[in-house]
Amino acid sequence: MSLSFSDAAKAKKLREFFAQHGRIYIVVNATNDDVQIPEHFRGDPALRLVLNSRMPQPIYIRDDAVDSDLSFSGQIYACHIPMHAIWAAYLPEGDLEQGIVWDNDVPEMIRSIVQAVRGMQNHEEIETSDNGEETQPSSREEVLPEGRRVGHLRVIK
Repeated sequence: MSLSFSDAAKAKKLREFFAQHGRIYIVVNATNDDVQIPEHFRGDPALRLVLNSRMPQPIYIRDDAVDSDLSFSGQIYACHIPMHAIWAAYLPEGDLEQGIVWDNDVPEMIRSIVQAVRGMQNHEEIETSDNGEETQPSSREEVLPEGRRVGHLRVIK
């Protein structure tokens, strides 16, 4: 596979983000055949891997891939993650809003899920009955003190 300018630009941004924070998650589309990770993690379109500057082994963020011997449940595995398979990087204490997302590399399955969730959020906030009166929140929602409704889905960290 030849080196692309977009991969090199992504690698530069990833190196800068890693150097700035020292400990980050990268989100990998592990459905790609050229991603070398333990077999039981293959097929995950949103596999999170921790990169930590305090790891004893070197982490190589090259223009075309991330290479390192990573530990999975205490077992060391020589990993090769092509740049095109990395679609996000963020801080373990934060969320994707505080990180980097490379939209062109987000797997279609993840893109569909995000669009569905956004569609649910854009749904009308106040339900009304046929006669125009407000109804109580459904059993899957709760009302916060400020009067905002919260759906049944929660972000779990």
